[in-house]
Parts: sequence; C-alpha cells; structure tokens
Amino acid sequence: MDLFNWNLMFQPTIFSLPIVGLWPRHDSYQSDLYTLYAVICISFFMYTNTFLQTINIFIVEMDLKALAATIFVGEHIVAVLKVSGLLQNLKEIKNLMKQLNSESFQPKSTSQLKMVKEYLRLWRIFYLTYQWGVLALGIFWLTKPILEKSYKDYELPFFAWYPVDVKTSPFYQIVYLYQCVALFYIALAHMQLDLLSTGLMVYIGIQCDILCDNVTHVTCIPDLVECIIHHKKILRFSRDFNAFIGNIILAQFVSSAVSIALGLFKLGLTVPGSAEFYTIITFAWIMILELFLYCWFGNEVELKSSNIPAAACNCNWIGKSIKLQKMVLFFVMRTQRHMTINAHNLFSLTLRTYMGIMRSSWSYFAVLRQMNAPQV
Repeated sequence: MDLFNWNLMFQPTIFSLPIVGLWPRHDSYQSDLYTLYAVICISFFMYTNTFLQTINIFIVEMDLKALAATIFVGEHIVAVLKVSGLLQNLKEIKNLMKQLNSESFQPKSTSQLKMVKEYLRLWRIFYLTYQWGVLALGIFWLTKPILEKSYKDYELPFFAWYPVDVKTSPFYQIVYLYQCVALFYIALAHMQLDLLSTGLMVYIGIQCDILCDNVTHVTCIPDLVECIIHHKKILRFSRDFNAFIGNIILAQFVSSAVSIALGLFKLGLTVPGSAEFYTIITFAWIMILELFLYCWFGNEVELKSSNIPAAACNCNWIGKSIKLQKMVLFFVMRTQRHMTINAHNLFSLTLRTYMGIMRSSWSYFAVLRQMNAPQV
C-alpha cells in the first residue's frame, strides 16, 4: 500500500505562510533576504497597524458606542499573539510537521485510508467555509466607507491614530491603502494559523481512529507492541502540540467572547440593511465559527481517544497467551486517561466550553446593553 502524504492537508497553509513571511525554508530564520522581508512585513503590516489601532483607544475619549466600533482591535491583537507564538515555537512546530509522515502514523489498510479521506473531506468543508467567510468580511469592512459614501467625510475602515492629518489628501488615500493591505495581511496570517492549529487537531483525532482500528485487529504480541508504540507517539505529539497552543487558545477565547458581545451590541446600534449591518453580522458569524472550529475538533480528539480502551477490549484476546492478555489489560488501563487539547489546564477544547463561551458573550452583551439603556 502506498504511503499517504499527510502534508497535502496542510498544503494551503504551507503555501500561504511563506508569503506573509512566517515560514522560512529552514527550522529558523537565517541571515538572508527572506528574513529581511519577514521583518518588514510583520513589523509594518501587523505590529504597527495593531499598535496604532490600540493606542487610539487610549488617546481618544470613548463612550460605549465608540468602543464597540473598535471590535476588530481584539482580533488584531490575537493575531499578533498567534504570530508571536509561532515565531517563538517555530522549531517545535516544524518538528511536528516533519513527524506527520512517520511510518507509525500511516494508514495500514484500504478501509483506514477511506476513513481518513472521509474525515479530511469534512475538515475541508469547515475550513473552506471559514476561508470564504473571512474573505467576505475583509471585503465588506474595507468597502464600507465606499458603500456608505462616508469616504466623502474621510472616514477610514478602521479607527486608528496616525501622526498625520488623515482628513486631507493624499494622506487619506495612502492610509486607506495601508489599512487595506494590512487587513489582508493580518487576515491571511490569522486564518492560516487557525487552519494549522485545527488541522493538527484533526490529525491527532485521525491517529486515534487509526489506532482504534489497529488495536481491534490485534492477534499477537508484536501487533500489540506496535499499537503501544503508536499510542506513545500520539501522546507525545499531542503533548508537544499543547505546549505551544495553550497561550493562543487562551487569548483567542477571551478575545472572541468580548468581540462577539461587542459585535452584538454594535449590531443593535446599526441601521438594518446598511453595509455596516451586514459587516457586523459577518464579523459575529466568523467569530462564532472560529470558536466552533477549535472546540469541535478539540472535542473530537477527546471523544476519539476515549474509544481506544473499548477498541482494545474488542480485540481477539480471549484464549490467547496469558502474557498477551496481561498486556491488553495494561494497555486498557493506560489509555483510560483521555487526550485533551487545553489552555494550560484552565479549560479544554470541548463543546461544553464552546457553549460556556457563548453564554459568557451573551452575558457581556446584556451588561453592555443595560449600561447603554436610557435612564428613566
């Protein structure tokens, strides 16, 4: 049976990350032109843009309505944290990518290969939906001043502080173009890092499925030893993944909960049917979908790993040697503890967590709405 190329599921990400300067050819950045390109892109389009939007919140006196208009800032800050996390753990992430095509992680039969392709097809539907949603949001947001004709008042897509007067030409046009390029840069980097993270969760879940199928067909000690080795490698892969994803998950979930609440609050202040109205709806939908991707595939890892002990019990161990039976029992006991994707053990990525964040967002929205309600 031919080897399955796991890198194919990450092909869009591996193609896109070098464009934004986040994927050097080697395990780390070298003293070359690509590193210079990466420094310029990351500093100018991501860090500077996010800093100028953040500092505007503290410089300009804001009420709740004005604060709600800055809902994008939180996601830009999270994008900065994600990129910083990637750069800090680049060597470890590249090492994980090198392990994808290890012999232990290969499907062993046609039925397993079919199972893998079906699950990857589901994941592609999710990430294509997310991808097109992010693209639509970017277009909506950047063309909002044009569609609402507010460009005549020199309104920009995003509120930010600049050391020049953006109410005059040509500074307005230059800053508008800068915000367009910066948004697409941040969106591409942010989106591909999301797809890389969720893709690795999908990979861990599929490996649990393959292990379940392998252990069900165990007939001798060498087969079981191979399954034990496979299980240890999955655990190590999951542990290494958790090591760099924890901070990202924590920042993402806090920001998304607040952003969804601000988005709903802003939606209530927007004229129905306007360009801004559809932009806010798209933004809230993308935030909800992004959280769902993390929680769904994190939940899948926990569910699929919980099937391993039952699969071991279903193997053909009855009537076999005492040594094999003891090894099966030990394997069942060892796999009782489920694999989880978590944020520094504060919470796990599960559907329960997802519903909890949705309830928190609604609570924040209710508080904001109450604070903005006219006093009787």
